[in-house]
Amino acid sequence: MTKLSKVYTATLPFGINPINVDDTYVILNKDDAKLNITIETYGFNWLRYAIKRPKLDIDFNTDVVKLDSLFIWSMSRGYPNINKQFSKQKKIISINPDTLVFKYDTNNIKYVPIVLHANIQYAQGFNTLDNVKTIPDSIKLIGPSSILKNIKNVTTQQLDLDHVKTNVNTVLELELDSLSNKVKTNLKQVNLSVKVSKFSEGVVNLPIEIINSPKGKLINYFPKQIAISYSTSLDNFNAISANDFKVVCNYKDAIDNSFLTPEIVKQPDNVKNVRVLQQKIEFIIKE
Repeated sequence: MTKLSKVYTATLPFGINPINVDDTYVILNKDDAKLNITIETYGFNWLRYAIKRPKLDIDFNTDVVKLDSLFIWSMSRGYPNINKQFSKQKKIISINPDTLVFKYDTNNIKYVPIVLHANIQYAQGFNTLDNVKTIPDSIKLIGPSSILKNIKNVTTQQLDLDHVKTNVNTVLELELDSLSNKVKTNLKQVNLSVKVSKFSEGVVNLPIEIINSPKGKLINYFPKQIAISYSTSLDNFNAISANDFKVVCNYKDAIDNSFLTPEIVKQPDNVKNVRVLQQKIEFIIKE
């Protein structure tokens, strides 16, 4: 305790934290820049520096000048801001070097999609008609073009939900650790909102339409109608009818000239899990 109460003088390397840097610039060598500062203070005050490497803010609005392709910090200009970051119990003896040179690159702006990493399992009889995506679904990145060109998307943290039967409203953190520290974004999390409803399955019977049939020939096929199943929310169930669907068979895609494959070419937006209940349509050609 007696030693910690004494005044000591020592020199410590301080890292640099650039502040108020215009978004159009990225400082390339900020992690390498440091100021060796000789301080006189009590032993108690030295303890904090033993626990965590110290950093000092350098204000690029007031303490730095732009010269050609460089930013220059000088002690004569920036000393007042450095000095006010130390308490009155700490006396600055010297600062070395007296000049710091910062290289920079010009920023570009790029928007990339946010990829949702989620595994949502709904309870029996429940589902959603939503197109499940984050809000917002893209992110603005600011950084050197040489780095941005390789970034295709940003992902969310993994979300796993089981037996879901109520609406989902949650906040997801973005996985930003893989981005270079030269890339900036103000977005760190996104919202996920999913409306979950009670679902029911329906079946409609539709006539089959043959397209691209050979000219001058008649195609006789069986069956003439086909069943389609689908699922939708109870709120929408009564609004769905056979007129909302259309099924065609393309003669050009006939398999071995023995059967046709039905394809759904029209369906309403408020249905899911639409499928044809018969995969083959038999046919013969009449002259």
